[in-house]
Amino acid sequence: MKNKYLQTLIALVVLGALWGIFTYVNHKKSTSSPKPKGPTSQTIFPAKKDQIVAFTVTPSTGKAVTCVLNGKTWEITKPEKLATDSSTIKGFLNNLTSATPNEIVSQKPGDLKEFGLDPPEFTIQVKTNTKPQEFTLLLGSSTPTSNGIYAKVAGQSRVFTLASYQKNAFEKNLFDFRNKKVVTLASENIQRMDVSSPKGSYQLVKNADGIWDLMLPPPVRADHFTVEGLVDELGNASMKSVVEENKRDLSRYGFSNPTLTIHLSGDAGSQTLVLGKKDGDNYYAMNTAVGPVFTLGSDFLSQFQKKPSAMRSKDLFSYVTYEVNKLTYKGPKGQRVFVQHKNNKWGQTQPASMEVASSKMQTLLQDLR
Repeated sequence: MKNKYLQTLIALVVLGALWGIFTYVNHKKSTSSPKPKGPTSQTIFPAKKDQIVAFTVTPSTGKAVTCVLNGKTWEITKPEKLATDSSTIKGFLNNLTSATPNEIVSQKPGDLKEFGLDPPEFTIQVKTNTKPQEFTLLLGSSTPTSNGIYAKVAGQSRVFTLASYQKNAFEKNLFDFRNKKVVTLASENIQRMDVSSPKGSYQLVKNADGIWDLMLPPPVRADHFTVEGLVDELGNASMKSVVEENKRDLSRYGFSNPTLTIHLSGDAGSQTLVLGKKDGDNYYAMNTAVGPVFTLGSDFLSQFQKKPSAMRSKDLFSYVTYEVNKLTYKGPKGQRVFVQHKNNKWGQTQPASMEVASSKMQTLLQDLR
């Protein structure tokens, strides 16, 4: 019996010793092994968006683009002075100041070439009005799984990755940053529109009441929604590409025999937009108020190639239903008169006085409209 207890005691002692050794070895492994690489919430840019006063984006191949804050307006200063696309600038700065490392690849990398960082594929140099006054971000190649890009901050040794969507957010060129609007006249300042093409022409003029007329002649009421759709199209139209910065040898683009000509005028000035010959799915275009020759999509052309009959208002009456306060109807059975009283209540006054449901009058007025 004693031998049995003794064997059990020895077994427990041996088991305890083994467990102690196992725990000690695991502890040593956990303290000596590097911590797993993972995401961090710390942003890579040390300043705020509104503290940035200039930045330069330099690709490994191609021209560098420098944007400078002039007062409250950003402008491109290099490779030439141009107006900027404010939404693109805003998005670029938002992405820059909010970017965080996706993963720390190496604290002290041996060779930066394996990450595409020697030389970098893109370099972003930033100037601020605070400390640090200068900050440089180096962008390398995509990761093997293409779910990120390698990056590094100049002056720091570590290499990290950024999310793949930030590749498009940071790797911008001159066309991305420039103002791509094709019409500089504000929509509310357009008071006359002369449109001509091989398929026909029409003139639209905003009268003294601010209503668009179609000049046939005689002037007739134009369809409000159709004309406003064209005005919105002009305001939203954007260059597809820039062909050349200066207008030279314009005949090569088909401007001598244009596909479409739009002359816009108003109190704030005038300008003429011309579409030339087709280039693939787009058309060569120029505007007298804009420097370069550019391209526009074929969908822009189709919006303006309309017949005059499609531009005129088809409504028999032109009124706003809630502004009507009297309606007179004459027919084979006599005359009926409806009048709107106080509190928007309607009543018939001829041939006999009686109340009329406001909903019925609104339906009638809407049907006439």
